[in-house]
Amino acid sequence: MLHQQPEAMGELAELLAGLALVVDTAGSATEAMRRIRQSSPHVVIAAHRPPALDAVAFLEATIAHAPDALRIAIVATPDEAVELDYRPAHAGTIMRFVARPSERSRLVALVAEGVKLLALVEEQRELVRRLGAERERLQRRQTLLDVVVKERTKELEESYLKLKAANRQALFGLAEAIEAKDPYTKGHCGRVAAYCLVLAREAGYPEDGLETLEFGAFLHDIGKIGIRDAVLLKPGPLDDNEWLHMREHPVKGFEIAKSIEMLKPIMSAVRNHHERWDGSGYPDKLAGHDIPLAARLVAIADAYDAMATERPYKAALPLEECEKILRKCGGTMYDPDLIEIFIERKVGALYRDEYEGLETGYEDDYEADAG
Repeated sequence: MLHQQPEAMGELAELLAGLALVVDTAGSATEAMRRIRQSSPHVVIAAHRPPALDAVAFLEATIAHAPDALRIAIVATPDEAVELDYRPAHAGTIMRFVARPSERSRLVALVAEGVKLLALVEEQRELVRRLGAERERLQRRQTLLDVVVKERTKELEESYLKLKAANRQALFGLAEAIEAKDPYTKGHCGRVAAYCLVLAREAGYPEDGLETLEFGAFLHDIGKIGIRDAVLLKPGPLDDNEWLHMREHPVKGFEIAKSIEMLKPIMSAVRNHHERWDGSGYPDKLAGHDIPLAARLVAIADAYDAMATERPYKAALPLEECEKILRKCGGTMYDPDLIEIFIERKVGALYRDEYEGLETGYEDDYEADAG
């Protein structure tokens, strides 16, 4: 507090002491500025006594050293108050004027409210600082978590791909075990899977189900592991009992598939690929669209490959002859709509010499499965 009249300054100091504030006084602007630089007070009060002391100019000068302080100019007469009111406002300065000595007791209420305001401002700033620090901490933590999540995700993806590759290898190993029993059907499982996937894509089969369908096509004959070699490898026609035994392979395959978790999605392709469109197939006598789509796709691919490849008991048929037979069987043995797609898209040309030059776009996709 700056005042050039000791008695008035003592009176003001006594009034302010009731607010439990530390009150410091100075008799000159130089002394007051020195103390302000040292302590950075919350409230600065100056008595306007021109020309000896311009309170407003002094208070403005204190902004650089106590920018957040409440600044109060005390004037002696209303004329001085009016004069100061017309001065341009200075940024950051808060000025209040008490015109008469009898009203100086109001200074206590003014300072009390000002101190409360300053306390609220400081609380707000502290809260902002704490929130900023917490936000920065959370951002650092989030960055760390992002790195950890990315690393764990990459590890999981790599583990999944390895597991997926191992599963595929295990499934294809089962297919090889089937073909090992009948060397004359070498490559049959891979070709059936290739034909099946091409036909499925052309027929609008769900993209996310193609991998499962591939497994089903590869392992459609897994039940032949349980067929006696004397029947499976017989070079001539089978008798009635032998046919009955041979027709057990879809059910035997189903029993194998349902006992292995990763084979459960392909059970319909294994069990029902010998069903007929007219309901005369086996083992469940399903007909039409009651036959699962995966089984209908595998049935066509399986039948085509059997006709198109050479076996000990028959020669391979030309593409056109195979297509002719398939079309003839559409609506009785096979889904007629799928047969038309198979023929129109020349799916059967995948593994034939005359396939060269046809632009179906599937040759690269299934070249690896041809063996």
